[in-house]
Amino acid sequence: MNFFLIIPLFIATAWGQTIVPPATTVPAVSHENFVISDPLKLTRADHIVAEHLVSMIKLIEKGYVNKDILNKVILETEKKVHFKPFIPWLLAVQEISKLSKASDLIIFCRQYSLKKELFPLEKVLARTGGNYCRERTLEAISRDIDTSKVIADDATQFIQENLKFYLTKKNKKNFAFFVQSHASKPDILKKISQEVTTYSVRHEIVPSQEVLKDIVINEQITKLIQDKGFNLVQTQNVFYAEYGKLIEQGYKVIESKSNDKVKEHFTFLKNYLELNQDHLPVGLCLTRLNDFAKSVFRATFKDLSRDIYKYILKKNNKDIQEDALFFYLWTYLANNEFKDALALAEKYDLLKSSTKIMDPRIKFWLAYIHEELKDTKKALTFYEDVVFNHPLSYYSIMAVKKIQLIKPDSLAVNFYSNNSIKKAPAVSFDTKLLDQDFQSSLIRLKAWAKIDSQRLIKLEVKRLKRHSIPAFLVNLPTDKQAEARSDMHIINARIIMDSQNYLATFRYLYEVLEKKEVIFNRALLEILYPKPYLEDLNQALKKDTLDPIVVLALIRQESVFNPLARSPVGARGLMQLMPMTARRLRNSVRDKHLVNPKINIELGTKYFKGLVKRYDGNLVYVLAAYNAGEGRV
Repeated sequence: MNFFLIIPLFIATAWGQTIVPPATTVPAVSHENFVISDPLKLTRADHIVAEHLVSMIKLIEKGYVNKDILNKVILETEKKVHFKPFIPWLLAVQEISKLSKASDLIIFCRQYSLKKELFPLEKVLARTGGNYCRERTLEAISRDIDTSKVIADDATQFIQENLKFYLTKKNKKNFAFFVQSHASKPDILKKISQEVTTYSVRHEIVPSQEVLKDIVINEQITKLIQDKGFNLVQTQNVFYAEYGKLIEQGYKVIESKSNDKVKEHFTFLKNYLELNQDHLPVGLCLTRLNDFAKSVFRATFKDLSRDIYKYILKKNNKDIQEDALFFYLWTYLANNEFKDALALAEKYDLLKSSTKIMDPRIKFWLAYIHEELKDTKKALTFYEDVVFNHPLSYYSIMAVKKIQLIKPDSLAVNFYSNNSIKKAPAVSFDTKLLDQDFQSSLIRLKAWAKIDSQRLIKLEVKRLKRHSIPAFLVNLPTDKQAEARSDMHIINARIIMDSQNYLATFRYLYEVLEKKEVIFNRALLEILYPKPYLEDLNQALKKDTLDPIVVLALIRQESVFNPLARSPVGARGLMQLMPMTARRLRNSVRDKHLVNPKINIELGTKYFKGLVKRYDGNLVYVLAAYNAGEGRV
């Protein structure tokens, strides 16, 4: 169990430290306390307004507007300075909902479309308002047609101006219904069809099948369809759905335990992919085939799984290439075929081009292979590469322990020690320096995170990164800007994390880390390695010597602390347990129980302890077992 000691050294020391702030005129406030300070307080009333606004966006996108509810939301939003960006949009929607004449709506829509918004949130709101206006206008035009039996010139002109939206964007369904409603009126249909044909041919856009089935098809549109085919996304959906069925059938074939039948099915899958690759999302298809290959390997069809990985790698798809390489290597390592694994690494030029490898797991494998083959010098090179270039990876932690045994005086050994990781200083600026717009943006971010509105979190983060932070930094001395930028990113991340939005938090931080906009210190590590569910883990492991931090790190890797997480192959919950595995551990458990954190942790730790025992504490194999699933590990 000594293998695990580095992990608590790395993570646990990041908490409970007494940090002495550097001398500064700014009041000493930690990032955590900065987030909960009074100027950034999210009140209950703010939270309620935010919830109502999110609901209002969803309703308007569906074309539903209750005027009484809308009026109430406008009144409460006008009282909240933090939600000021929503007011012009709400008032525009209110005006649109009041208008009923097509001529009035046409004028308003044209004026509204001329508005140019600067910020991401306002741009999205403007698009939503525009879509709603076009929908309402089309309804009004339709009513006029039913009454007068003709389509007015200004209505025809409006449709012509907005065919971009009616044929390719959010208003597609509205327009398809409009065309269908007037398909029995020859003169109207002819006019609409002419506009659709002219626009489609000019812009080389094939209308949706819902529109095509009702309009008048002439030679021009026929030739366009022959040249371009139907909408690529629609076509891909049809072919991908069929591919998905074939993959699912493949899992059932694996259960037959017949190598020949599985091989035959793989050949069928491969042929389907080759014949239809122009109509398929190839990256997604190869990802599912990669998962299928893992199941083939678990079923002890070692050589066949290697054939599948070889095929995947031959496609050279960047979305899946390194993951396939990792598991292809694993088929050799699992059988202690280290020389063959090294030959495979050489075949794919992994040794000479290791600096181009982005996946730390592969680098760790290369180090492990060399170590097993007694080439400690090369092993050390790869282990150190993992530590220095992938410090936030779980494999980096394992690499440090390996380096301790090979070369105790390596700089990598102390990479995570108390002295080598910079202690997090106090926030380098006061909240009083943030203007009202900046403070309001941070408070809105709190609200979106609490509501779990991923869409609005992204929009608010864009506003902060593109506008608020740069505008704030230009007023600081040059030598203070890097630290202040880092502080702001950590504050944004903590705001998101405080509402248990761990995946959004990590995505945010990894993006700014890649751009080198955040300083690597303890404040960063505290967010990247949080400790939710630690009490449940302590309870599940109270009679064991296994450190709960080890399992916590594994949960972070498997589910990003999401109790509702579900993998494409059906693994569920925090520790990503397969239902069959869970039932073997406890006969009474059902699939729905696996989203319960306490139950998932109880069963997951039991399974994990079994793996640790089976592989004599070798964390390399334990992790591979979790990555690749059960079977021959």
